[in-house]
Formats: sequence, structure tokens, C-alpha cells
Amino acid sequence: MRDTGRSAAERPAGVIAGFGFRTGASVQSFEDALAQAAQGREVTAIATLSDKAATPAFAAFLRATGLPLYCVSQAEARRMDTATHSPASQAARQTGSVAEAVALAAAGRGARLLGARVISQDRSATCALAVSETSEARASETCAPDKTTPDTTIPDKKTSNAFNQGEIS
Repeated sequence: MRDTGRSAAERPAGVIAGFGFRTGASVQSFEDALAQAAQGREVTAIATLSDKAATPAFAAFLRATGLPLYCVSQAEARRMDTATHSPASQAARQTGSVAEAVALAAAGRGARLLGARVISQDRSATCALAVSETSEARASETCAPDKTTPDTTIPDKKTSNAFNQGEIS
């Protein structure tokens, strides 16, 4: 994976693929979700929650794509209006769809979804595409999995246990 060293505000507008996923998601889970969501479109960057970027399978997927990664804080993801509303995602991350929220946040001001999130065949990863006509981003920045810091938001104990067991993302 390339780390461009640019903040999200400095990047050109393009198609951002946002990902949400369970702990047990595989490289194949991400590839499948991306293929379903992209439907032949050229994706220019990938986004996920800051605290999920260092997951080994996700990091391997990123290296294989060669695309830059934009990390989004959980607080920023919560502020996004999503098209879909997963009860599991809402309970764990206080957003209707992590994939949609991070795609919108990374795409920046004026962003819009190109469709609702899709779910990988193994149901371990979700992907949504967002596009913006402007290069002004919200709070996301280019990052590399080894440069991320854990999100400081601590979910309640019930949600935390379900999330840590890979039941929800």
C-alpha cells in the first residue's frame, strides 16, 4: 500500500471505497465486497475506521490494491447520514453503516453515495462507494495501517464484547 503523505484535504476528488468489517474478515472478503460495489468503476482510495486499519487481512488487501487509505475516526463516522441502517452497526459503532459513513467522510464536503453498501458473500465485510466533486475533505487523513492510533471512543460493555468476538463491526 502507498502512503501518499497527503492529508485528505490535499487529495484529488475521486471514488472512495469505504469498508466496514468483522474481525474474521479475509482478503477474499474485501476483494468480493469491492468487486460488487465497484461494478467496474475505478476506485481512487480506500477508507475505514482508524482503529480497524491495522487488521492483518485488511492491511494485506490494501497492499494488494496499491491504493491510499483514508482513516476516519469513529466520531466523524457517527456524523454521517447513511442510506442503510444495520442494527449491529448502530449498536457497535453508532452509525447505520460503517462502510457508507467512512466513504462519505473520506470523500469530503459534497460527497454522495453511489449506492447502498454491499455485503461480501461470506458476510464478513461491507463496502460502499462515495464520490465528491470537491477535494475538501472532512476529518479523515491519509494513513497507513502501521501509523494508526486506536479510537478513544469506548463502547458500552455489551457492545464491546459482541464486537471483540467478531459478531459485529
